[in-house]
Amino acid sequence: MLISKQNLIRTTSTVKFSLIYCYQSTNSSLASILYPEPKPIDKNDVSLPPPPPPPKPTTKQQAQTVVSSAADVAVNALGVGWSALSAVSNRITGLTSSQTKVSTTSQQLNSIVRMVTPESLEQRTKTLIRSIKTASSTLSQAIRIEELSNHLLQHPDANYFTKKERLVPYLLFLRQHERHKPVIDKKFINMINECLTLSNYVQKPRGKGIRLLCIDGGGMRGLVSLNALRRIEDLVGEPVHTMFDYMCGVSTGAVIAAMLGAFKVDLNQCEELYKHFSTTVFHRNKALGISSLITSQSYYDTKSFETYLRSRMGERLMIKTSQDLDSPKFSLISALTLPNGYKLYLFRNYSILSSPHTHYDGTAKYKVWEAVRASTSAPGYFEEYLLDGNVFQDGGLIANNPTSIALHECKLLWPDEDIQCVVSLGNGRPAPDVALQSKSMSLKQKLSSLVDSVTNTETIHVCLHDLLPQNIYFRVNPFMSADFVLDEHRPERIEQMLRDTQTYIRQNEYKFVKLAQRLTRLRSLYQRFLDRIKKYLQIYT
Repeated sequence: MLISKQNLIRTTSTVKFSLIYCYQSTNSSLASILYPEPKPIDKNDVSLPPPPPPPKPTTKQQAQTVVSSAADVAVNALGVGWSALSAVSNRITGLTSSQTKVSTTSQQLNSIVRMVTPESLEQRTKTLIRSIKTASSTLSQAIRIEELSNHLLQHPDANYFTKKERLVPYLLFLRQHERHKPVIDKKFINMINECLTLSNYVQKPRGKGIRLLCIDGGGMRGLVSLNALRRIEDLVGEPVHTMFDYMCGVSTGAVIAAMLGAFKVDLNQCEELYKHFSTTVFHRNKALGISSLITSQSYYDTKSFETYLRSRMGERLMIKTSQDLDSPKFSLISALTLPNGYKLYLFRNYSILSSPHTHYDGTAKYKVWEAVRASTSAPGYFEEYLLDGNVFQDGGLIANNPTSIALHECKLLWPDEDIQCVVSLGNGRPAPDVALQSKSMSLKQKLSSLVDSVTNTETIHVCLHDLLPQNIYFRVNPFMSADFVLDEHRPERIEQMLRDTQTYIRQNEYKFVKLAQRLTRLRSLYQRFLDRIKKYLQIYT
């Protein structure tokens, strides 16, 4: 071992000195060519007048200039090669970098620019797909499927190249083959499901058509939606996440959609979490809140809010929720801040290929708690949320009723399916007070009315009520006996809110019964037969 090391040192030193000699000889040769020595002056020569200005360089001279520049580049390349070899030699011989005086400047590092071109993206995607098909074991396939999923998550445009390689049919074949094994590897099937989702594959709805659930914003008034969902769940006899194909929520509706769609939390537990949240986050000293509002434009402690979300939701990614086949597709809506206003941004647990028909930007690469945090950044209550250089605020600022957005997304996911049922849940509205309308309004009431007009949900409801059939569209938004604020934390007021909701449910029992009957209509035998035929044709043709 010692002899081989000495031979390596001797060989490295020989090559090093050869490069030094080549470097020096090249420098001297180029110097003699580019900078020739002047001829000696003869004393007998007669002095001549000063020469005229040099003429414009000819084409030959320009070519010589280019050659000299190329020679300089060659010299620099030799210098870089010598530096690299010196570094290797110094590591072997134990010399320090200060002895060799070799350093890499930040300008040289910044000059290296890596760009993802469509050609390289296509080549990388095809290579990953072919590596899955040529893998010899399940473990090898699982590793390569996970690598492809990460690639598609970071580069959604790579989906354009998956169809040429027939990725979806092959993954469906793999999943079907795995299910017929005596011992089923559920983790492997979950990885296939995630990769299928990122490849824009969508399962057929479980019902006769698409069943939507949309939840408005409203802070602590989200308890109204939870109680309405509990009554629907009792009538249908199924958990909420299995009776809907798509869920969409904004602000407090995003919290509910995440708990039901991503974590499948029981409704009773959701209500307890809401009440605990009101006493934990929405309970603050008034003087401290006002000072925080002045300094950070948020009345409540934003860091405490983020800590609460992370402790309850963990670090799970949005796309990871697609691994379970019984999990619905869902999106959480936020407002992306632009120089001239806001733009809708959807945090999805699915992938949609960009096209002229796609109206809303979005992604599935962020964590669930980050999506909820971005959707609930109510101005004045919490600080705006900065995520990867983008600033997000409460989605209720521009779409406090997300039903129309959910319909658009469903048409992109299931373009050939009909709408079976649309359930739009409001979080309560104050009953009109004629006596108050006849009086002049105070400044606080004017500001409150301005906020209500911005976050109005009934305009979308009126439009959809006229466009959709009555046996498809169901809106639940009870009148409240008082104007409950977004950050309500007083127990007696919360109990009053729940009593108003129960009163509304009893008075509109017929609507809930009709809604439950609509939700329980499953796909017909003929539809399921056609679905199976299409699936087999997709796999084997």
